[in-house]
Amino acid sequence: MKGTAAVILTGFGLFLLQHWATSQFLEPDCGLTGIANKITYGQDAVHGSNPWMAYIYRTINQSVTEFVCGGTLIHKQLVLTAAHCILKDEILAVRLGAYYSQSNTSTSMDYAVNKAFRNKLFNRTEQHHDIGILRVEPDVQFTAYIRPICIFTDPTKMPNVRTFRAAGWGKTENEKIARVLQILEVNELEPSECYDALWTRIIDGQICAGHRIGDTCLGDSGGPLVHPVHIGGQVRYIQLGIVSFGSAECRSPGVYTRVSKYIDWILKVVDNYTIRMIEFRRAPDITKN
Repeated sequence: MKGTAAVILTGFGLFLLQHWATSQFLEPDCGLTGIANKITYGQDAVHGSNPWMAYIYRTINQSVTEFVCGGTLIHKQLVLTAAHCILKDEILAVRLGAYYSQSNTSTSMDYAVNKAFRNKLFNRTEQHHDIGILRVEPDVQFTAYIRPICIFTDPTKMPNVRTFRAAGWGKTENEKIARVLQILEVNELEPSECYDALWTRIIDGQICAGHRIGDTCLGDSGGPLVHPVHIGGQVRYIQLGIVSFGSAECRSPGVYTRVSKYIDWILKVVDNYTIRMIEFRRAPDITKN
């Protein structure tokens, strides 16, 4: 991420939702962080303040790995990311609870990816429908540093907000990959601004967003746009977007996938490709007719 060096507080406000809204979340124990975080422009995040962040990397050989993209934990078996981060025949893995880009910490855990999903409508040329999911193993155990982000299962319940927080390990002014997780506030802009800057038309499933002194950059792809909501006395973070693409110079604005337009697709993956713990019962007799 690129931005100025000054730490600036912003109007990244809370959105109030009714207590019943938690029943609409994909994971009930989601979006919680016990660590406060000031919103800044392209600055270091506080360790543990984004416990849903996923560090996705490829395995080149037994001793060499390479960072690929960011992502978010949305379920004990699933990580949400951008479709363009998923290439055929690559061996991917996911690190959760990560903070540093170049090393593990005592709070992080690595998981193997055993299946990858790209939205079938994804168009690599135009980057439309840029959303993908990685299924990991073993099941993720939630901790203070590893928690899922909230995903609304009913897109009509999503709050209408135009300010978001992005996070990632993307390129900074001085580093190809940020040494520690970065955060940045961006605002939704008119689609015409992305057309003027990037010569791309924003479709219904995309968000044009940016900020005058910072933007997401190479390596931030797949990471989230989130916003805090206040529910039943607790602050939770919900995911509204996914970093998709922008200018090669990392200038604002950028294009993001609008998560609310793909809830049905996400739920289809959850329903068809995750293993649910069920109560043991004797197998029924099967009669062939």
